[in-house]
Amino acid sequence: MRAEIIRTQFFASASMTSVSVSPNGIRFSVACIRKFPDSEYVELKVNPHEQMLAVVPCTERHKNKMRWAKIGAEAICVRQISGAAFIETLYEIFGWEEGKRYRLRGEILRNDKEIAALFDARTPEIFSSRYEFEMPWATSFGEDFSAYKNSRPAAAKIKSKFYEFDKEPDLHPTSQKSAEKNIREIMQKLQYGSDF
Repeated sequence: MRAEIIRTQFFASASMTSVSVSPNGIRFSVACIRKFPDSEYVELKVNPHEQMLAVVPCTERHKNKMRWAKIGAEAICVRQISGAAFIETLYEIFGWEEGKRYRLRGEILRNDKEIAALFDARTPEIFSSRYEFEMPWATSFGEDFSAYKNSRPAAAKIKSKFYEFDKEPDLHPTSQKSAEKNIREIMQKLQYGSDF
């Protein structure tokens, strides 16, 4: 008899660190967001070779920022991240079936001053009709315990798992007041035919 980790669909999952990925976008669990109490913005990172997805907190000015929640004094409002630009690529990288919704279990990794939520895309939970059971659902309760234990991420530096392709600093966008002034000046120059 083999030991198995029972699939989380059999339990309430409100307190689980997880991310749901569907053709409409990405949504992180409240439990995951609570691990980053001061971060309304995150950067999503993908390691296609190890089939891992990570989310790290970032500033509002970061060029790759995504707003995953609105955090108030009283409550957390979870936001779905629209992934029109990258969802199809994620499905392709992870070998997922188009149109299905997937949920990934996550772990919080802390390391020096770094923190990240790391999700293993090799063992996704698939959401489908309650009457649509596919193998191995019909023959087991979950993942083999030994395989699960061996797939746990090592305590490596987060940056070493997710390559930094771009070292540009955070963006410093023009203020709305300055932008309006610049646009007015350009409009006047165009209107009166002067050169830039």
